[in-house]
Amino acid sequence: MKIVIILFDGSCLLCNAWVRRLCNWDKKNILRFATLDSSTAKDFFEEHNLNPNSMETVVFWKPKEMYAIEAQATFELFKTLGGLWSLATVFSLLPNFITRNIYRFIARNRYRWFGKSDNCPLPDPKYVHKFLD
Repeated sequence: MKIVIILFDGSCLLCNAWVRRLCNWDKKNILRFATLDSSTAKDFFEEHNLNPNSMETVVFWKPKEMYAIEAQATFELFKTLGGLWSLATVFSLLPNFITRNIYRFIARNRYRWFGKSDNCPLPDPKYVHKFLD
């Protein structure tokens, strides 16, 4: 089974809460996680010729296949999780500028609403295999 890498903001408490939940919900054991400032993320940004400083987003990445950012990344993640999560992909039918703006509004306010940590919290020991560098 192909691995999916989720690049996330390691200092964002909202992002970390989602990653912890995703570890529990990943019944297929295909999700792997790395922070946006990790060497994995650096490799991703170089490979796709993207400026990491211009991105404050989640990245859904299937190496050698495809990647998605912002709201599209969440829709890809829901599809990958399957089950009831697939129902959430109905929002992907909305125009991209709407979902992108909603995503960016939440992203801009995430530290104010949910807080920020000086360092990325350590994962639960039973999920440590899911975290890259």
